[in-house]
Amino acid sequence: MLLAAAVLASGCAIATDDVGARAAPDKAAAPPAGAWIDLASVQPMDKLAQKLADRRVVLVGETHTRYDHHLQQLAILKALHARHPKMALGVEWFQQPAQPHLDDYVAGRITEAEMIERTGYFDRWRFDYRLYRPVLQYAREHGIPIVALNAPVELTNRISEVGVEGLTAEERAGLPDIDRSNTDYARYLRRFFDQHPGERRNFDRFLDVQLTWDESMAERAATYLKQNPDRHMVLMAGSGHLAYRWGIPDRLKRRLPGTPMATVLFDDGSPANPRVGDYLVFSPEQTLPAAGLLGLYLDTTPEGVKVKGMAEDSAAGAAGIKDGDLLLAIDEQPIGSYAALRMAMIERRPGERINLRYQRKPMWGSPGEKTVEVVLR
Repeated sequence: MLLAAAVLASGCAIATDDVGARAAPDKAAAPPAGAWIDLASVQPMDKLAQKLADRRVVLVGETHTRYDHHLQQLAILKALHARHPKMALGVEWFQQPAQPHLDDYVAGRITEAEMIERTGYFDRWRFDYRLYRPVLQYAREHGIPIVALNAPVELTNRISEVGVEGLTAEERAGLPDIDRSNTDYARYLRRFFDQHPGERRNFDRFLDVQLTWDESMAERAATYLKQNPDRHMVLMAGSGHLAYRWGIPDRLKRRLPGTPMATVLFDDGSPANPRVGDYLVFSPEQTLPAAGLLGLYLDTTPEGVKVKGMAEDSAAGAAGIKDGDLLLAIDEQPIGSYAALRMAMIERRPGERINLRYQRKPMWGSPGEKTVEVVLR
């Protein structure tokens, strides 16, 4: 080893026998599959809408937690809406039973907080609502119908538990028409399934859930477009539902043959593959602004939102809030539900001061209300 190091340090091109066997030149391993992009042809994002303008359906992927992906989705929606005023927005983020509440929200009949509560957003989707808020607010401001595409979680949970074969006749009636013929897609999904070998799960049920999601979203989008032949649609969903067109795109095409469509995906560091979609966007990562936090674990009860624990560095705890306290209002804005509390906090930042009104039940007597100032962390 010392000899080899000395040879390398001297800059001499000498091969020795003591550094491991080497393959003969004619037996060398083939290079890994690769791809290249002509950088002279790279276009800025504002040019993409020109390429997409003649497509009736534009499917835009996302990594759910990437804020920049959602900002790019909004840019695409704005640009296409300018070209096609009769636009609809189809989203994975809401399940189909939420549709009446989304209609009420876009029409201005209910507030944003009411929409979030009635759709069960924080129970059914759970990703930070701030990621999606700009897109949804734009749709409301411009009267763009928001179409809830996703299958109800009650159905997909049942499939995960008992499989399609275990569903009741009533549950089966809620299933879309499912095409299982794409074996490439099954192999693709198997790779993700096998990344969790410690979990005792059934791949067939995992596949059935994925196909139910894909087919449900494709069916809902197709139904809407058939019922509204004058509208275009921007469809937003996780990139796994769009990649290689195996999830939603081909299933939507099966239902709407001849409809001009395009898929837009975001670079995830994988080798570029022209089969993955029509357009690949390289987006600089951007994170959400830091959120101001109370530092509480909460429980929704018939009485309202109660404190059931504290974070280690709890801002509310430092202000005197204790386990069991019933939270009533933030800056006199009532917070009778978890969704109302989240919406009251949505634009707060670390260091901001709020007045938190709460009720504490004493050992004897009636509960009393107090207000404390909390410096968010």
